Amino acid sequence: MLRAENLKKSYGAFEVLKGINFTLKPQEILSLVGESGCGKSTAAKICVGMHPASGGEVFFEGKPLSKFGAKEWRAYRQSVQMVFQDPYSSLNPRWRIQDIIAEPLLLNTNLSKSERRKRVLEIMAQTGLKEEWATRYPHQFSGGQRQRVGIARALILKPKVLICDEPVSALDVSIQAQILNLLLDLQAQLGLSYLFISHDLGVVEHISDRILVMEGGVIVEEGSIESVLSDPKHPYTKKLLNAVPHLDKMLQRFQD
Repeated sequence: MLRAENLKKSYGAFEVLKGINFTLKPQEILSLVGESGCGKSTAAKICVGMHPASGGEVFFEGKPLSKFGAKEWRAYRQSVQMVFQDPYSSLNPRWRIQDIIAEPLLLNTNLSKSERRKRVLEIMAQTGLKEEWATRYPHQFSGGQRQRVGIARALILKPKVLICDEPVSALDVSIQAQILNLLLDLQAQLGLSYLFISHDLGVVEHISDRILVMEGGVIVEEGSIESVLSDPKHPYTKKLLNAVPHLDKMLQRFQD
């Protein structure tokens, strides 16, 4: 679905990405994990088209983004959508929920008002939002509910790929689990591919098929979630695992 080849990003003399490579397969959940500043969110924003790369290339279904014209970019932005970290600042506080979710339909389709309304109610139901909430405003919702709105908005155009940039880090732990389970259910129902960004190995353990561990703009370890968490090779991966309390038993296996 998505492939990054020797992807680089610099701001002046500072290299954020130093030439990373990865492939997101169809219907796969691939996680980029690392501490703040490692470059994982920058990679996500390049992949979604928010920032240009300084070097290298991103491919979507085998086609390089750098060669896209206006028509290809419009199709790409429907196919690849993003869920942001902060479920409050990413929503317009002056808009009702139904309008926030419907906005991508207004910008990218020719659906009638009644057709847009029908699609909005469908995606609200899929993401656990009640129909009677449609006319409410973002401040009337909890953090978890607002993130469901963000997910509904991202899914309204029926994308193939969802890029999730720290989608649960601003939420309480109990709500994190609800949102992660929702993402898993939606992925299974809709056949989506996820590029999932997180600093928390405890979170990606719950959701990932494969994992890429990033440090200082490079990928230092990669593999299936089981292999990386049960037998980490790189010292930085072990450091991240040590920061996750509920993985103590797993850590014991490679410390013995």
